[in-house]
Amino acid sequence: MVDYIPLSRRRRHAAIVALAALLLGLGVGIVIGRTAAVTAGEAAADVRSRGDTLGTRIEALTIEYDQALSGTGDTVQAGVLDALDRVEADMNSLIGDSPWLGIAAQQALHDATAAVRTAAQDRVDPDKFAAVADTTAALIRDTFGALEQ
Repeated sequence: MVDYIPLSRRRRHAAIVALAALLLGLGVGIVIGRTAAVTAGEAAADVRSRGDTLGTRIEALTIEYDQALSGTGDTVQAGVLDALDRVEADMNSLIGDSPWLGIAAQQALHDATAAVRTAAQDRVDPDKFAAVADTTAALIRDTFGALEQ
């Protein structure tokens, strides 16, 4: 035999189920959102790490430069300038991820990498190139808050 359930009770049950599903969905959404969100501290640590990596890559150009001048490695173009192009692309990406940097800081970074490029193109002596690269690496680390290892 089928029991009759009044329409008002069916509506109330549907409303309770809908409200419970909404609250459960909100709770799960909040938990997932909080665990998946990047905190300001994590974002800052990422910027510092990427800045330190860029500084290291600039410093590594001195090895490539020395090898290019002595003829034991790639040419200056392939070993230094092409690598510097990739460093600049990554630096531009990092600048884009660092909206707090002002125009002056951005220009200083670009000027410093341009100085490395000019030194390589002019084929300055290795000690002078190393000094320019070290100054640029220090500026990158300082600008992005990276700590030297």
